[in-house]
Amino acid sequence: MNEKNNLFKKALELAENLSYKVSPRPPVAAIVTYKGEIISEGVTTIDPLIHAEVNAINAAEEKLKSLKDCVLYTTLEPCFHTGNTGPCVDRIIESGIKKIIIGSVDPNPKVNKKSINKLKNNKTDIELIENHDLKKRSDNLIEPFKMYIKNSLPFVTAKMAISLDGKIATKTGDSKWISSEKSREIVQDMRSKSDAILIGSKTLEIDKPSLNAKNRTLQPKIKAVVKTAPNKISEIESLLLDNSSEIIVYCHKKPNNYESWKDIEFVEVNKKNEKLDLVAILKDLSDRGCINVLMEGGGKLLGSLIDLNLVNIVRLFISPMLIGGESSADSIGGEGIEFISQSKKLTDVEVKIVESDIMVTGKLKDHV
Repeated sequence: MNEKNNLFKKALELAENLSYKVSPRPPVAAIVTYKGEIISEGVTTIDPLIHAEVNAINAAEEKLKSLKDCVLYTTLEPCFHTGNTGPCVDRIIESGIKKIIIGSVDPNPKVNKKSINKLKNNKTDIELIENHDLKKRSDNLIEPFKMYIKNSLPFVTAKMAISLDGKIATKTGDSKWISSEKSREIVQDMRSKSDAILIGSKTLEIDKPSLNAKNRTLQPKIKAVVKTAPNKISEIESLLLDNSSEIIVYCHKKPNNYESWKDIEFVEVNKKNEKLDLVAILKDLSDRGCINVLMEGGGKLLGSLIDLNLVNIVRLFISPMLIGGESSADSIGGEGIEFISQSKKLTDVEVKIVESDIMVTGKLKDHV
């Protein structure tokens, strides 16, 4: 890997490893280099007034009198419009930096290639990263933001732990544990990085999950349940084991005594084809700043989301066991398809061995 790619990789790692969440904004990192040495770094902060490129430039100016011979590496095209702050592109021009390496073009129509063109008109040398793996990682970072900007919906990752015969539980509902301990650790990381976790009523009833990211500082902002008619507080109790996340129950009608259900918000949702409107539910999560949603079950909810093309990424943990039984829970419900030609095909598939499990990750549909 050449010097340019190595330096961009360092910026990328900064963005990938933020220790906090900035949704609905995308995670961005920038570095300023001089003669191949990193002079300063900057990242997206919780404060929307502070942007990665400006952070890096301000820090570099404290060390060098002039930045005209420096190179700026940034994972995302600098902002063009005036929002909470002035445009980053203007600050870059003001700094005198004449060479910029960019990972991804900003999908926001207010920015898309406008900053690049303005910098080029200012005789700034612009390069888009060409290395395939680095470009892919850079684009993956902003996929939730891209979905949010283009469709006003969150980016949905569906996680399933299944047996070799496609079951997610036995005929009695027992599912602990299908996946290996290491697989479950990966799921904790997924929870920690998600803005919201979404489950169906059956998963809540049988598994009684807390949906916490165990032993992680970062927790999901929202734990959400799709439950048409909630009746008893005991149905939700497992989600109340700590109060680090907001709890939302999406239902057709609030329970009569809903005001006594402390720390739980009920959101009434209209029905569509005899089911709660899942698009409206995801839109509500998006409006709350949740652009990265982890769907953890069960098969009925997952099938409905897949039928509506609302799942972006699928991650399967396949355990080398057979469960069997016609009444055992299948991994995917929904309407299904009539012909193989209608099947939902995964793309960009990655397969890894995790202890005794096979972890399969792929894009279900390129919504963005």
